[in-house]
Amino acid sequence: MGETLEGPEPLYSQVAGIVRGRIKDGTYRPNQRVPSESELGDEFDVSRRTVRAAYAILLEEGLIVTSPGRGTFVKA
Repeated sequence: MGETLEGPEPLYSQVAGIVRGRIKDGTYRPNQRVPSESELGDEFDVSRRTVRAAYAILLEEGLIVTSPGRGTFVKA
């Protein structure tokens, strides 16, 4: 979607910021599935572990929820 990762901020924090922005601007809508760890990893050329750390931040913030076997979704 055009964003690039750069600067001194940790990669997981940058990924979290981009996904947070997409949630806030409506790119990812409530109850919509967000990209998988591997999809975002491919998009930003980072490991799934990095994306997992980013998603942990967003889970703590209450922006996303996980459903075992179904995926990760924007919280309604």
